[in-house]
Amino acid sequence: MKRLSSVLSATLIFTALLIFPSVTLSAAKSGLRLCSELIVPTLFPFFVAAVLLSESGFPMYLGKLMAPLAGRLFGVSGIGATAFAVGLTGGYPLGAAYLADMRKNGRISSDECALLLPFCSNSGPAFIIGAVGIGVFASPSAGLFLYVVHILAAAVGGMILGGSSSDVAAPAAFDAVPFSQAFTKAVKRASMSVIYICGFVVSFTVLTELICAFGPFDRLSGALAAVFGREMQWGRALFKGSFELGGGIGAMSGLPLAPENLSLAAFILGWGGLSVHFQTLSLLSEGDIKTARYFFGRFLIAAVAAVLAYVGGCLLF
Repeated sequence: MKRLSSVLSATLIFTALLIFPSVTLSAAKSGLRLCSELIVPTLFPFFVAAVLLSESGFPMYLGKLMAPLAGRLFGVSGIGATAFAVGLTGGYPLGAAYLADMRKNGRISSDECALLLPFCSNSGPAFIIGAVGIGVFASPSAGLFLYVVHILAAAVGGMILGGSSSDVAAPAAFDAVPFSQAFTKAVKRASMSVIYICGFVVSFTVLTELICAFGPFDRLSGALAAVFGREMQWGRALFKGSFELGGGIGAMSGLPLAPENLSLAAFILGWGGLSVHFQTLSLLSEGDIKTARYFFGRFLIAAVAAVLAYVGGCLLF
C-alpha cells in the first residue's frame, strides 16, 4: 500500500510538471531567488560559525553557565541548551544542524537531543525582523515584537516538552580541534547543508504552486479563512505557510498590521512549514536522533506563538 501511494504521488507530481510548465518555471525561479537573496547570505555564515563553535569546545564553557537554568526550565544539560541560543540566532534549520553535530561528537545523548529538537530549531532575527516586520508590515517594531513572541513560544514549548534533569547523561570527554582543521570541516559541512536546504526550498515552492494551479487551493484557502472568519488572502497565506515558510510569509504581503495578522505570522514562523521540517530531517538522517515528538512540538509552539501574538497585538498595536 505504501509503495502504491508513493508511485501515485510521484506520477501525480510528474504529470503536473508536464501540464503546468510555465507555473513550474516561475515557481522554481522564485525559489532560487529566495535562496540566492536570503537563504545563502543569511544561513551559510551562521552554519560555518556554528560548526566552528562546536569544534572549539564552546558548548562546554557556555554549558556550565547555562546548566542550572537549563535543568530547571527544560530538564536538559547546559551544553544541550546552547542549541536554543544558536537556533534563535541563526534561524531554521541551524538549531537542528548544531544538535546533530553535538550528537556526532558525543556531547549529548540521543534522548536529550530528541528532547531539544522541537524547541531548538527556530527562525532567526534576520528573517523575522527583515522579511516579516519590514517586508510584510513595514514596521521594524512589529518584527521585533514577533521575534520576542517566537522566543517566548519556543521557551514555553521547551518547558512543556522537556524532560527531567535526571535524564541528562554526562557529556563525553572532548578535545578541541585545531582551527585550520575545524574551519575546513565547517565550510564543507555548511556548503552541503545549504545545498540541501536550497533544494528543499525550491522543491516545496514548486509543489505549492502546482497545488494552487490544480484548482482546489482556493477552496481550501476559503475554507480555512471561513473557519477563522478572515479574508481569502489570510487563508491563502496559512495554506502556503503550512508547506513553505517563505511562500506563506510572502502571501501575507499587503495585510494590515492587526492582531489577527500578527497571530497568523507568528503561527507560520513557529510551524516553519513542511519544507523546513524535511530540511531538519535530512540533517539528522545520519544519526540516531528520534524525531517522533518533533512535529507535535512544532505545532504546539506555533499555537502558543499565535495566542501570544494575538494577545500582545491587541495590547500594543
